[in-house]
Amino acid sequence: MKIFLFTIILLFITLKLSAQIVKDFNCDDFTLGIESNTKNTIEFFNKERYFELIKDSIPKSKSPIVVENKSLNEEFQKKFPNSITEHCIHSKEFSQGIVDETSFCNNKYKIFLISKEYNFYIFKIQAFEIDDYLIFNTNDKTIYSSHHYPTIINNGKLIFDIGYSYGLNSFKYYKFNNNKVDYTELSIPLQYQIKNYNIVKSFNGIKLIAELRRYNIKETTPNKFENDKSDFCTKFINISLSDDRN
Repeated sequence: MKIFLFTIILLFITLKLSAQIVKDFNCDDFTLGIESNTKNTIEFFNKERYFELIKDSIPKSKSPIVVENKSLNEEFQKKFPNSITEHCIHSKEFSQGIVDETSFCNNKYKIFLISKEYNFYIFKIQAFEIDDYLIFNTNDKTIYSSHHYPTIINNGKLIFDIGYSYGLNSFKYYKFNNNKVDYTELSIPLQYQIKNYNIVKSFNGIKLIAELRRYNIKETTPNKFENDKSDFCTKFINISLSDDRN
């Protein structure tokens, strides 16, 4: 499958470093990797502000049991024949900010439909070192990728893909606005874990609020190290989506 990456077109970042640090072991050594075709505002703030903001969190959707929904698949195959089958994809695909036609078949891949939310059919794709989701948008008949079961809100206008996958901790979203698709993927250092995240609806749009934690590394035996769970630092981050008051 294609790697869903593309160049930053425009990005505004506001950093306000006020993270709560329990122990000092290079906790401020923090680099963000960003791929985007839109602008975002990113802010770090303190613990008190974090708990104030998450009071207005939107309930998180739960991933369904990952099994094939045969009746839903029959419905999909009638509406979109041969677009996505057990081993093949013949469809448009969103990649690097561009929609291209994709024709792909491989018997080592297993693709099965597990659910539908709003105007999106959600498929699981499994193969060697691949354990992702395909999101088929019936409005534009295009596939979008997700490493985790997606969180879809605003009547299908926003899709979030958040968590750890393939050596990367990241926050990703797709925002659908008529014929335009905004995309952002923000990756954080692997030393940090996403301990918790919340999607918050505020007066000026959607915010993604997260608690990031880094544990100190201690030597247990020669040449062997592990996280010291009693020695850590925490950062709180706010990613504000641009122009999302729709």
